[in-house]
Amino acid sequence: MNEDKKIRLIISGTVGAVVLVFVLLFVMVFQMFKISAVRRKNAELDNAIMEYYQLIESGEQTLEARKSKAWIVKRAYELGYVFENDENLK
Repeated sequence: MNEDKKIRLIISGTVGAVVLVFVLLFVMVFQMFKISAVRRKNAELDNAIMEYYQLIESGEQTLEARKSKAWIVKRAYELGYVFENDENLK
């Protein structure tokens, strides 16, 4: 091997290594942006899950309140129902 071939081989190897480093850096930066987007989406989904848990909890409280006899009787009167032991209101 003469001196010119060695120099060209060293230059081409260096260029290849530099190109590889830049490609790897580009991929790494792209992945960091992708990971950040996924984390942001996960945070949004966690917030939505917490909101739904709160809705379920308030719905259970509403359900318990509406199971009470007082609420059922009140609603029945609002809808026009009359019970047998009520006085004739006509």
